[in-house]
Amino acid sequence: MVGISPSTLRAWERYGLLRSSRTPAGWRRYDAGEVTRAREVHRLREVEGLAVHAIGRKLRDAPPRGRLRPRPPTARSAAPTINIGTPLHQKRLERRLSMRALAALAGVSASLVSGVERGVVQPSVASLQKLSAALGTTVGALLGTTPPACRPIGGEVTLLHLPIPGVRIEDLSGTAQLLEPQRFIIEPGFGSGGEYAHEGEEFLFVIDGMLSITLDGREQFDVFAGTSLCFESTRRHRWWNPGPMVTRVLWINTPRTF
Repeated sequence: MVGISPSTLRAWERYGLLRSSRTPAGWRRYDAGEVTRAREVHRLREVEGLAVHAIGRKLRDAPPRGRLRPRPPTARSAAPTINIGTPLHQKRLERRLSMRALAALAGVSASLVSGVERGVVQPSVASLQKLSAALGTTVGALLGTTPPACRPIGGEVTLLHLPIPGVRIEDLSGTAQLLEPQRFIIEPGFGSGGEYAHEGEEFLFVIDGMLSITLDGREQFDVFAGTSLCFESTRRHRWWNPGPMVTRVLWINTPRTF
């Protein structure tokens, strides 16, 4: 009825975005009001690209007492972030685009563009990808982290200080121009925050935990630790961590998109 997976429903419940009752047999039951609410949450995720914390604030709904609350990010995940809104604003002005024009090109709302530029909205991975692509650049270029030419490296890891709740992205290459090997660390219930597509090809290998990914809105793959997935980046894709533990993924794109 809403167009999402059961694991997404469970994740939304964990974060207090939805409530359900239980039948005597233990099955979840959602009334008409919760179905309407789920559709609104889905719209805020897909259309406005809001992260779960931003949705909770927008709905003015705190997690219900007694429900499982999300694990706080670890110290490694709590690294300081930069305001990506400033370079995004500057790039938009360079392209002589209004907020509405950029929003139309990226397929997001003008209010999202405004919120990201002002630093009051935490964008999802999908939103950042769409906005950077619409501006003809990459997230890394916006952050000023475009790497130099290839050279031997010794295990250097560069953290991308992005304002994305629940998702930590580490650049493992430091020097590659076309390949983009990264390590994604994804907290339970978090993910891309919507679907996106771009040129290229992707390979991912799950190190720990589990990653669910949908392609073109019709194929879903559950990738467990020790297994991998490869797909064309031109296929619309979205991903999330449906499990109870932190997921770590080796993710390789070509060409670079971050």
